[in-house]
Amino acid sequence: MSSNITSSAFFRLIAELDPTLLIDEADINLRGSDELRGILNAGYAKPNAFVWRVAYDSAPDSAPEAVPQPPAPIRRSQANPGRLARFTCWCPKVIASIGRVHDTLASRCIVIRLHRKTQAEACERLKFLDATALKRQCARFAADHADAIAAAEPVIPDGLANRGADVWEPLLAIADLAGGRWPELARKAALALTATARDRNPITSLLLDILDLFVAQGAERLFSRDLVTCLNARLGRPWAELCKGRAVDETWLAKQLRPYGVQPVTIRIGELRAKGYTREALKPVFRRYVPQADFENNLKELSEAAAPAKTPEPAEPPAAALPTPPQTESGAGAVGP
Repeated sequence: MSSNITSSAFFRLIAELDPTLLIDEADINLRGSDELRGILNAGYAKPNAFVWRVAYDSAPDSAPEAVPQPPAPIRRSQANPGRLARFTCWCPKVIASIGRVHDTLASRCIVIRLHRKTQAEACERLKFLDATALKRQCARFAADHADAIAAAEPVIPDGLANRGADVWEPLLAIADLAGGRWPELARKAALALTATARDRNPITSLLLDILDLFVAQGAERLFSRDLVTCLNARLGRPWAELCKGRAVDETWLAKQLRPYGVQPVTIRIGELRAKGYTREALKPVFRRYVPQADFENNLKELSEAAAPAKTPEPAEPPAAALPTPPQTESGAGAVGP
């Protein structure tokens, strides 16, 4: 248990104790601590989870079995120029935070939103949980299936890509080994939780709202001022966190889109000219950062809205108005030109 920790103590603790970290109040403990967050970011994939430092103590023979007593400080000197040391920062981590965790950290996590229970909901208090049997079962399962887990290449659902697939791959492998209903349940959970996390991402939600505005208006171009007016009318969206309660303006919108290579340009709509955006310029950004299903659905709606309306075929005149066909020798009717 620790109420606070420095980045140096953090990676040394992981390297020496090989713990499972339970980090509470991350909204306070990680706020403004880019170095701590960087260690957490690096620690999500074992092959890359290392921190390099210059150490002035002797290299340890092995990790200690218990919490070591702090050694006497060793200072740099001519006799001790220091050595390059590598510390692992890989271990299981559970992070609890009020509000949203940083985007770079959230993209490496399985994000589960928690809600305070109501008085009508009954939950067993966690202090009464005896997890001894469960821990033994997990340890035995891992020991019995270590080789199969290491060699597993589970099928990744189409809705997961890149980092999301990396994060879920170990759990999908375990679900496949468990068999029964677990493979299907695990993949449904992966898709649902990943979609929820994307929906809560401020930039993803902003891009999705902008795409929706292009679709709703069936437009290829939109002025910045019109986009800003429509965005301000959408209350309670995740991107509003970036504004800190203030109304968005054209400068704010340009600042959000600039990192994605999109800048406002002078466009013409009818007789009006002003700064704005084109769907063509934003399309690559939508394709990369808007969930694929939402992008394809909106693109389909936009194409249908832009398609020229079909000219209705003339109604057939009533039978009484049709000219009487001339009679031929065979008595069959023949309609002339």
